Formats: sequence, C-alpha cells, structure tokens
Amino acid sequence: MREIELLAPAGSWEALVAAVQNGADAIYLGGKSFSARQSANNFDDEELIKAVSYCHIRGVKVFVTVNTLVSNDELKDFTTYISFLYNHDVDAVIVQDLGAAKLIRDLFPDFEIHASTQMSVHNLEGVKLLEELGFQRVVLAREMSVEEIKQVQDNCKADIEVFVHGALCICYSGQCLMSSMIGGRSGNRGRCAQPCRMPYQLINMRNGEVFKNEDGDYLLSPRDLNTLENIHQIVDTGVKSLKIEGRLKRAEYVATVVGAYRKAIDQYTMNKSKPKLDSATLKDVEQIFNRKFTKGYILGDYGKKIMSFEKPSNRGIKIGEVVGYDKNKQKVEIKLTDELRKGDGIEIWTEKGDSPGAIVEVLTVRGEKRETGNAKEIIQVNFKHSVSKGQFVYKTSDISLFQRARESFERIERKIPIEGAFHGKIGEHILLTLWDQEGHYVEIRGEYQVERALKRPTEEERVREQLMKLGNTPYVFESLEVQLDGDGIIPIGELNGLRRDAIKQLDDLRANHNGRQPVETRELRKKMDQWFVVSRGEQRSEVSLRVSVNNLTQLKAVLRFSVNRIYYTDFDTLEDASQLAKNHEVELVPSFSRITTDEELRDIKTFLSKNRNQVKGIMASNLGIVKVARDMGVEHIYGDFSLNVFNNGALMLLHEWGVEEAALSPELTLKQIKEIMEKVPIPGEVIVQGHLPLMIMRHCPTTAVLNKKGQQENCNLCRNSSLGLKDRKGMIFPVMMDRQCRTHILNSQSLCLIEHIQEILDGGVGNLRIHLTIEDEHQIEKMMEAYGQVLQRGMMTAAAEAFLKEMRERGLTKGHFYRGVQ
Repeated sequence: MREIELLAPAGSWEALVAAVQNGADAIYLGGKSFSARQSANNFDDEELIKAVSYCHIRGVKVFVTVNTLVSNDELKDFTTYISFLYNHDVDAVIVQDLGAAKLIRDLFPDFEIHASTQMSVHNLEGVKLLEELGFQRVVLAREMSVEEIKQVQDNCKADIEVFVHGALCICYSGQCLMSSMIGGRSGNRGRCAQPCRMPYQLINMRNGEVFKNEDGDYLLSPRDLNTLENIHQIVDTGVKSLKIEGRLKRAEYVATVVGAYRKAIDQYTMNKSKPKLDSATLKDVEQIFNRKFTKGYILGDYGKKIMSFEKPSNRGIKIGEVVGYDKNKQKVEIKLTDELRKGDGIEIWTEKGDSPGAIVEVLTVRGEKRETGNAKEIIQVNFKHSVSKGQFVYKTSDISLFQRARESFERIERKIPIEGAFHGKIGEHILLTLWDQEGHYVEIRGEYQVERALKRPTEEERVREQLMKLGNTPYVFESLEVQLDGDGIIPIGELNGLRRDAIKQLDDLRANHNGRQPVETRELRKKMDQWFVVSRGEQRSEVSLRVSVNNLTQLKAVLRFSVNRIYYTDFDTLEDASQLAKNHEVELVPSFSRITTDEELRDIKTFLSKNRNQVKGIMASNLGIVKVARDMGVEHIYGDFSLNVFNNGALMLLHEWGVEEAALSPELTLKQIKEIMEKVPIPGEVIVQGHLPLMIMRHCPTTAVLNKKGQQENCNLCRNSSLGLKDRKGMIFPVMMDRQCRTHILNSQSLCLIEHIQEILDGGVGNLRIHLTIEDEHQIEKMMEAYGQVLQRGMMTAAAEAFLKEMRERGLTKGHFYRGVQ
C-alpha cells in the first residue's frame, strides 16, 4: 500500500497549529490574494513564511491555494506572488486558472502544481491533459465514485487527491455562476455568497403551481461529507491524498476532524481491516459541526441522502425536547436524552422553521444549580425566545469538546524523534552531532576546549540530562551517545549553547525542504517581459453569428435566418440535425455536456470514429473533450465558456492544445474583453443572448420533491415539464435536465446585449453567440430577426427595439458586461 497523505485546511494560524499537532501530513492554506476562500482570515506574507517554517520543521508540507480566475491586469502581481511562494519554499501551489497554470509552468518549471477541484476535472482524459502541462497532482470532482476514482488513479501518472470530509458544493466546482450572476460575488474569484444555502420552492412555470417539499425548503443545500467509517474504501483506490475541507472553520474543528481521520487512517494502514473507531470519536466529529452527514457520491449516496433540506447550517446533536417554558422568567424546561453542560450552546427547532439559540449560562435541576445535566433528567436553562412543548433541542456547541480540542494543540506538542552524539575529550573542542529519520545531519563544534577538573569532573549523566532538555522545541531524543574523559569539566552554559546552536541548525535544514535557488527579481522581470508578449493570431474580419440549440425544433427555427454556425447539444438527434444544417449550408458543431464521465467519453470517441468524415468540428466544454478531440484529429476544436477563459494565458494554452477558437468567460467585463482581444493567439467568442447556465449538478431537486421515494434512477419526472426554482425574492430560475439526468439551473433573467453589439465588435470580438435553452419558436424568431438586422445594418432597428422592449418587460440582465465581479 502506498503512503497516503492526510491533507488538512488552515484558514488561520491557530487552525494550522491544530492541524499539524493532530497529525496532518500536509496543510493547504491561502494568502491574502488569489485564494478561493477570501472570507477566511488567510495568511499575510510574514505569516506565510512563518507557517512554512513551522510545518517543514515538523515534517509537514505546505500547499498554497492560488485557485481563482486571474484577469490580465492581475497577472503581473500574480507572478510576483508566485515568485514569493517559490522563494520561501512552499511545496506546491493549487491552481484553477489555465492561464495562471501556464504562466507558472513557463516561469517556474520546477514548482509543483496541483489542479484545484475548481478546474472541474472529472475524467481520465482531463487528468492526462494536465499531466502534459506538468501538473503533479489533480483534485478530482467530488461527484465521482470510488470506482471512477480508482479507474483514473490506475491509468494516470499524476497523484490523485479527493475530498473525504466537510462542506459540499451542490454544483460541480468551477462551473457555478449563481453567486456571481445574482449578486456579483464570484465563486471563481473566491467570494461565493452561497445562494445554494438559501430556501427555494419548486414551481411549475406554466401555471405557477408550487410543489411543497415535505422535508424542507433548502432544495440546494447539501449535507456535509463524512467518510470516516469507510475511509478504507477510499484508501484502497490508491489515491495519494485525502483532503479535509474547512478553511473557514475554527481551529477546534480542524483539531477534532484531523485527529479522527488520523486515527482511522493509521488503524487501517496498520491492521489492513476496516477501522473501528470508538463512539466518542464519532460523536465528537458530529458535534463539532454537521449539516447532517452523507457518505457522498464518492461512496454511493445520492438523492435525499445527499441533502440537508431542513437546515443549511450547523445542526448539532439532538439532546432532548422541550417540556415547558416560563415566559416571565424566560426559562425553558428540557427533558434530556444526552448530557448538557454549563457553557454549551443549544438551539430549539420551532414549527416556524427557525431555530433560536442560546449559550447555557445557568443550569438547574429541581431548583439546584448544576454544572451538568444528565440524560433522562429535566433541567431548566435560560432562554429568551418563546418555545413550545414537544420541540426538539439540539446541542450546537460543546464546551468540553472545545477545551479538549484546544488542549490537543496548545499543550501537546507533536515531537520529532532525533538521535545524537556528544564528544567531550580533554584538550578538544566539545562536539555535538544530531540527525533525524529524514537524513538531516548537523555537527556543531563549540569554542570551549575541555579542561581537566581540579575538583569535581562533569558526569556523563549530567551532560546527557542537560543536552536532552529540548524544552519547547519539536524534538525528542530517541538516543544520545555521550563520550567523555572521566576527569574533564564542561560548564553547563557551554552545553546549553551547543545544544541551542545544533537545534537551530537542524531547524534551518528541515525548514528548507525543497532546497531551491531563489529567483532573482531581474531575471524574473526579464522572463515576464518575454511571456507577456503575445503574438496576435490570424483574426477574421467578418462578423460571425453562432447559435447554441438544444433540439430539432429550435434548430429549424434558427435555420430560417442567416447564421454562421450551430452548436448542437442533443446527441440523440445529431444525425438528423447534421442533415438539416447541411441542407442550409450551415456549419453544425456537436456540443457535448460540460460534464462527461469516462463512459460518456468512450461514446464520444465511438461517435467521432464513425463520423470522421462528417464531423469537422467539435465544441469542447471540458479538458477531457479537448484531449479526445485533439488526439482523434478533429479538424476544428472550439472551446466553450465552461473552460473559464479569463486571460490571454488561457487562450495561449488552449492554442497549444489545438483549440482554434474559445468562448470567453461570461464573468468578464467589456473592458477586460477588449484587453484580451488586443493580443490574442486565437479568436474569442462572446455570448450575447440567452439564459446563462448558473449550475450543473448531479442532484435532482425535481426528484427530491416529486418522487416520494427520493430515488433518482429512471424517474423522468421533469423531462417534459416546465419547472423552476423560486427564491425568497420571487425570482424563478428555470430547471433543465440533460440526457444523463444532470440538472442545469438557468439564470432567472436572460442575458441581452443587443444594444451593445457595436461596442463588442469595436472591442475586437467578431464571434457572437446566442445561447438558446428554454426559448420557444416564437421567441427564437423574434430574437434571430432582431440580431440579424443589427448585425446587417450596424444599428438598432425597429424590430431590434421591439425585441429589446419585450426582453425588458420579461426581465433581462447585462451580466457582467459593465459591473464585473468581485
């Protein structure tokens, strides 16, 4: 069995210490910039230097997250920051942005790069493409099963990392635009506002009928992942790293969860049998934070087993129910089913759906003040909110657990075994040699020369006792050989100084784990100047209108108008669609889902092999499809918006991979688009019209509400329905299901840039896309006529104005065209 890594989060210095002292093999953390958890405390430059030294001395690696999309005007600051990380011995960087990855590989070729889960890698071909770029590790999508993960691990060279515990995103990571489009806070920029944790209602958009979910209104809020009792199944896949989520969590959480997984992993690797964790450990992990637990897609849970419909935040552990409430005294009587202490936090769930809470300040049993209430006892505690008999009480924080967690990293030091030898011969300089199990070796010769004692010589045990006083250092002697002349004398101060110098030198050796030569500023600037010179590729002068369609009905409506290219998403009717497009002399390009499993990729390969002469182009919506299309010699490869092209570097990399055009990220502003188009290796494309997809997910909210069994297989409940999710503000987000039963949530308002077409063209973009999803024939006809006239005449026409007026009445958005994202 290969050595497996336990990777822990650190959003603060305390959390980092907690992770290290509870057994983490590696830490991932973020700096003040370019990190996907901008709301965490994170580490400034000085703290980061200190963190790397602290971890390396203790044999723990440090990975720094630079896993956001990086704009063109940030790339130079980004490069400077990467140089700082490189020069201060960070072990690896975790990256989302394709352009950022190319920059790191080009300018820092020996810096280890890990692909963030934000890269949405979910198939073997995607992993292999990143291997070509030099990625040493890939974090796979959390939607993959252990069987799929093992298939990838067995057939790739890169190390594979998977999440085993913590909060889950309901959308495939890196593919969520919901927070971005609703409020301008982009998950791809580290500022997700978590709209998935808000309440929604499933609604029939045709007649307004609301389908009530009996289990709760949080239709997009997943439970927390917990694989603790089944960790052996994940270890057996052969992955390199087991990752705990939680950079926003407090240190006590990190200590508790890391300690539990350390125990489980060690049990399995030592005994080769399923770990048997004591009930106290399992309870501690549940108590420290949970939204209910799921084993996740990784271990076969799906449907309602994934979701926390009742409550989107920490629910704690149920410890009793209300048996009475005194409104005047503001005290609640609780019959306990578990222990409750003074200082614990509680919440009481009411029929209103809220859960008022309090810290237990005074606890009484039959009028007697107590520190603890026990199971089966009826207690009284202070509680300001009015509650009713029969309501359940949950303990959301446990003061005893917090104290134990803090002790695990405040009082207990994780020790590193070392060995040593001391020589103290008369007439010679004292000499101390230290070495550790990793091969670090130091030899310190003191200035003091041993003299012959006039009265009492220094005894061997006294020397040993003094040298072994390692105090607050992270070291402990496994053995210490002491060689003395029997009648020599050595002052205690000389021994102390020698020990301090040796430990300092050992610290320095261990801290400089990678032994890199620092990159000089002048050399880096020279490389940057060369890298940022991008040759402008061959650009088309004419305007090209493309339309993405979902079915034959939409295709027929579009083909009544002048269009240059069709992106077609319905695999089942592709043959008929191709013939229709051919009859109209329009290029038709198959466009496959943003998510394509390895099994689905095999179907795509078969299709491309059979239709080699007919299929000249393909829309590549993920890295796996890019590689398949390139390897199979597809003549024209077009990159979709889901590749998150946010800078010129991303276009440069896609060009190297054989992509000849790419849609730009819908999170870019017009100003940023212009900057990109000033020097691009391949043409860009901009989506100007349509309901942008905000989420793609394995979870099916339709099934969760309409199928009482909570199953997802072969449900067909939404294939012919017009369903949406209604938020607390009354906005309705259309829901679509694809042929693989993945759910797509669309923006409540359609993007409409028809009045800004000339600005876009003046910005250097000639390729414009209309992205059709739920539009009917009538809407498509008006849309196509309006855009056709604007492109033909170079100005708004009566038909275009009428279309724009209708769009405004229905509700439109200009996306990030002017406002941009945080």
